[in-house]
Amino acid sequence: MIDVRAITFAYRDQPSLFETFRLTIARGEILAVIGPSGCGKTTLLYLLAGLYRPGRGAIHIDGRPLDRPRPETGLILQDHGLLPWATVAANAALGLKIRRFYGPDGKHTPRDFEIDPGLVEEKVTYWLERLGLAALRNQFPGQLSRGQRQRTAIARTMTLDPDILLMDEPFSALDAPTSERLQQLVLTLKRESDLTTVIVTHRIEEAVRMGDRILVLARETNRTPRLVENPCSVLANPSDDPDFSRQCTNIRALLEELT
Repeated sequence: MIDVRAITFAYRDQPSLFETFRLTIARGEILAVIGPSGCGKTTLLYLLAGLYRPGRGAIHIDGRPLDRPRPETGLILQDHGLLPWATVAANAALGLKIRRFYGPDGKHTPRDFEIDPGLVEEKVTYWLERLGLAALRNQFPGQLSRGQRQRTAIARTMTLDPDILLMDEPFSALDAPTSERLQQLVLTLKRESDLTTVIVTHRIEEAVRMGDRILVLARETNRTPRLVENPCSVLANPSDDPDFSRQCTNIRALLEELT
């Protein structure tokens, strides 16, 4: 699905974050990315989104080189990216309205995109109900909690039927119960639609709960990916399982070793 082929990337006048870095992400996999501040977690996400271009090497998705953002990829940022003057329903419908404006040009909209104008409201309503936002559809972002804003951003993305979901610390500022509910939602979406997901996080427990594999990045230049297989992602009650605790300890030790 995603093939990172020996990429090198550095910001101007800074050491390389990645050098001849290779990574493969399978269709339907959830990859959790963790590491210290400044190690390149968000940068990797932007590279996978096509917002940044590697200095050398290439990224291929489904065998095709990634040279610009692709319309089939959904990106959810920490600040949610909601329009403050638009209601929850209008924010959720924004991506579909943009696609209808451009039409199936292959750049802003997939070439096979077709949707009747009447179905826009139907899709938006479905996802607002699915995410528990139906009663808030006429409210504005400033009237919402962080968890509600995050769910609105997820609704806006999911109306577009992405095949890749990239999430930058999506649950970092949420209380524990809200965070756990949204984590479970992402796991459910992955099972239902074979959605390939990359989640950047700074929380060890979140990485172990979510990731089929965990990519641990180092503060120094990342050349060889440190990938940890994670059987704990399928546990029904991970917080009560000793294997979950052991895996968290393993990841914590690896992070300490790399920092």
